Amino acid sequence: METSAALAAVRDACRVCRAVSAGAIESVTKSDDSPVTVADFASQAVIVARLRAALGEPVIVGEESAETLRADPRLADAVVAAARVVWPEADRDAVLASIDAGAARTSEGAYWTLDPIDGTKGFLRREQYAVCLSRIEGSAPTIGVLGCPNLPRDHQGPLDAADPGGSIYVVQQDGEVLEYGVDGHDHTVVPRATATLEGELVVTISVESGHTRLDHVEQLLRHLGRPSRTIRCDSQAKYALVARGQAHAYLRVPTDPGRFELVWDHASGAAIATRTGMRVTDLRGQPLDFSSPPRLTKNYGILCAHPAIHGELLAAITALGYAG
Repeated sequence: METSAALAAVRDACRVCRAVSAGAIESVTKSDDSPVTVADFASQAVIVARLRAALGEPVIVGEESAETLRADPRLADAVVAAARVVWPEADRDAVLASIDAGAARTSEGAYWTLDPIDGTKGFLRREQYAVCLSRIEGSAPTIGVLGCPNLPRDHQGPLDAADPGGSIYVVQQDGEVLEYGVDGHDHTVVPRATATLEGELVVTISVESGHTRLDHVEQLLRHLGRPSRTIRCDSQAKYALVARGQAHAYLRVPTDPGRFELVWDHASGAAIATRTGMRVTDLRGQPLDFSSPPRLTKNYGILCAHPAIHGELLAAITALGYAG
């Protein structure tokens, strides 16, 4: 029941995001200088409302709060209009309350974590972004849904344009990862990692240089001394590229050694990649620990890689002094 509720919630949020993207996208700048759009707020409102309707009152550690909207009634009305794409009876009070119900910042037990739009700059460019929802028990995600509305299921499709079908990934109770289109219910099983890795090494990295030391990634690939290339991509869609074998690794080398990653930026992607046989650790080889929201305070950086290359990448990271 929890998995099906999460999938339905993310699917509705993806539809909201697509509707907003079809027109002029209104955004404001948050206190950390990152953008937030009407779709971010509406996506969170819809997901939280769907989860609460299905599951009662779960603890939800989400990225957004309604504080900005309470100070800007015009923007709040735009968010309500966006939410009504899938929630016709929504009004301002219900939408703002739903957003705030997903703004928990701590949890002593199991919780859900939500990024209504991961990769907002990618969303603004109408390229890659992700709607991310995961349930955390103990230190690890047990449920993960990763909606990538612009990611083509065809691995040969372009990543710098909106795809008409999009992709949604969900971890099943039996551990399989299923791939859906945003609007359809047909699906395929994402194969688990092969035993070996052949050909050139493909590494997916952030588009935004503020998120990772791109120069360190380039130096790391030179250190390995094997044919390689990189794929630039916004959001947790990078985890999907690794999980489905389109890339062999995703690296995030912190630009600020004192900055911790946020749980909602990695939980869904880590769940999907892990269930397809990929190894997901920090740059020191430690499993990601989601037990202390909202930050991954026990980890440094991110390394998601095919098991045949993870150890080699980890050794190179250590040799170059990139493990913090």
